[in-house]
Amino acid sequence: MKTASEHRPTQAIVNLKAIRSNLKHYKAKMAPNQGLYAVVKADAYGHGAVAVAQTVRQEGVDGLCVATVDEAIQLRKAGIDDLPILVLGLTSPYGIAEIILYDITVTVSNIAFFEIAQDQLKETPNGAELMAKGLTFHLALDTGMSRIGLKTGQEIADFNQAIKAYSWAHWQGAFTHFSTAAEGDNPYLEKQWAKWQSLTDYLPESVTQRHFANSAMGLHPKYGPLSDIVRLGICLYGLYPDDFVPLNWQNSHQLKQIGMDSVLNQMVKSPLELELMPALSLVTEIVYTKQIEAGECISYGATYKAEGAEWIATLPIGYADGWLRAYHDVQVLCQGHICQVLGVINMDQMMVRLPEYFPIGTQVTLIGQDQGLFNHPSLVAQESGTIGYEITCNLSQRVPRVYL
Repeated sequence: MKTASEHRPTQAIVNLKAIRSNLKHYKAKMAPNQGLYAVVKADAYGHGAVAVAQTVRQEGVDGLCVATVDEAIQLRKAGIDDLPILVLGLTSPYGIAEIILYDITVTVSNIAFFEIAQDQLKETPNGAELMAKGLTFHLALDTGMSRIGLKTGQEIADFNQAIKAYSWAHWQGAFTHFSTAAEGDNPYLEKQWAKWQSLTDYLPESVTQRHFANSAMGLHPKYGPLSDIVRLGICLYGLYPDDFVPLNWQNSHQLKQIGMDSVLNQMVKSPLELELMPALSLVTEIVYTKQIEAGECISYGATYKAEGAEWIATLPIGYADGWLRAYHDVQVLCQGHICQVLGVINMDQMMVRLPEYFPIGTQVTLIGQDQGLFNHPSLVAQESGTIGYEITCNLSQRVPRVYL
């Protein structure tokens, strides 16, 4: 197996063709006048921000979303200089010079940002030049997520009056986030929608980009087409916002064989009616194999005790790589066999039971396909009591990303 490291076989394989396919299928569901921003925050949900951003740029997305200014600067330094980059989180005004220099669009939720930023620019040697270039920003509105943003029409009206004192600031957009969009139609979604309509009445007409749609909300049959921009996140990477696993995965990947009986009842056709392909696989190799006898124990705390003779393999991956101790019930795949994790997962290593002897160097799949079996990231999440987002986001930087 080819690896990205001379010293360790653990790697995440990212299929960029899958990302292109997911983007294509999603765009086909959108209204023709909508913009699409690809969300590449958190290192593109663990898939690699630069590689994913370069890929979706080739596919004609209208912009990118990140969580921090540092993430935006990383993309600019990688040569992605022809797309707007919107920072979805709040940003310190003390970094205003770099923000303008790298042409980054920021999110704000109060006028104090501009007061401090202007003072900073006045003290910067090229501050006048930066002010002439100007800052583009979006205003966050809180419709019920209770995270960031203005909550009342009066707050927006006051902001609209105060921002006029900062001619170097271009108010381009406003947005909110629907906290229950992944659950389909529900009363809280309707409550947030009513609040969004109420708050946007206070926006000046010059604020032309008004958006609320994430992956789930963008496909809402009634409201989705009304968002000027869709912020496409989790669906870009082949997962559903609610961790649905469509029936075709159940039928074609023998989920009962990989110990996923407990989640079979949750696997129905996604209400989004969207064809998605998980873009990330996680693989490693056996680095040590031995046979243990009845009564021998494995891992910290002697948490597993063999009842008979067993073949045991050690894998070079652990919780420092993002394969957490909470994943101890997630079985891994090896040569078409399902292998149980034995004992607790260590920082750098883990042990699994083999059905028979396999030599050092045999590939093991933690996420992805192996001879007709498939560990879907959302299944891993459901078996671990978490969400698919965490499974890929948790993969640490010491796991090389290999791109196909």
